[in-house]
Amino acid sequence: MRGKRRLIAALVVAALCAPTVWLRSEIVRENPTSIELQQIAGESDIDAAGWRVAGVWEYTTAPNLRFGGYSALLALSSGRLRAYSDRGFLLTITEPDQPLERPEDRSVSRMHFAEPEHYWMLWDIESATRDPETGSFWLGFENTHAIHRFSARSEPEELRMLGGEVDWYDNGGLEAMERLSDGRFLAVPEGRSEALIYPADPVEGGAPEEIAFANPASDHAVTDIAQLPDGRLLLLLRDVAWGIPPFTGKLAIANAPKSGMTGEWSAEILFDLDAVIPPENYEGIAVRANGDGTIAVWIMSDDNFSVLQRTLLAKLVFDPSIEAQ
Repeated sequence: MRGKRRLIAALVVAALCAPTVWLRSEIVRENPTSIELQQIAGESDIDAAGWRVAGVWEYTTAPNLRFGGYSALLALSSGRLRAYSDRGFLLTITEPDQPLERPEDRSVSRMHFAEPEHYWMLWDIESATRDPETGSFWLGFENTHAIHRFSARSEPEELRMLGGEVDWYDNGGLEAMERLSDGRFLAVPEGRSEALIYPADPVEGGAPEEIAFANPASDHAVTDIAQLPDGRLLLLLRDVAWGIPPFTGKLAIANAPKSGMTGEWSAEILFDLDAVIPPENYEGIAVRANGDGTIAVWIMSDDNFSVLQRTLLAKLVFDPSIEAQ
């Protein structure tokens, strides 16, 4: 029965993801000229030691195939965030609670690749990670199962196609990827009980180590990962559920997996996201250390280009000193 419910819910998601079903006007295919921002929720408590909600914001624009679908999130310098979409576009914004946030600083652009054929191969961006020291970043692509490195100036560098190395489904690839503080790379494919650890930059070659992953919510898939300053990892989890939007989410925490480990890498649930922020299809997470010792945790949703879903950005704040009490 549970499998049947999930199948029906998945069919509902498929219908919601088809903009032409709901929109009768022409959909713009150029970069939006303006992006509106509205705060939809303020501060609130979370029933987890050291955690609270700082706010939730919604980004909107006229129907546009270049805006939305954000599946990965990075924290850049100077209080900026960058979200990557599953259609090959990126959204650059200033954190919405910054006093210098301006409408003209919200921009959409397209990723650029070194070779023309990459434009039709590399479009479904599902994961992103960054080296904070150099500014270089890596994108993980679904369908083609590729990892692409870019310079701090977004110049395309090395590319590695994993298609012949993995047995993932076309729509179940590199959903989450994180460059760990020790230089290793952790990759978690969607809906799998495994994870890959690359000893260094994966585009430079080398076989990954495969480890067993004990998902703390087996009915959920990991959609993104971010590393805290203390080395632990936050895992964003999402599942299909009844409702509009038809999604439910959780936030989990785990120690970074050790190289050569023989047991399972496991995590534990911190709290249900639905209980603290509006339910949505959350697929991007990024963290930034604050000067007071707290940590800003930004979570972004993928609207699937549906008029019944939203592009939301939530800010959670974590205080490790309270957790330790």
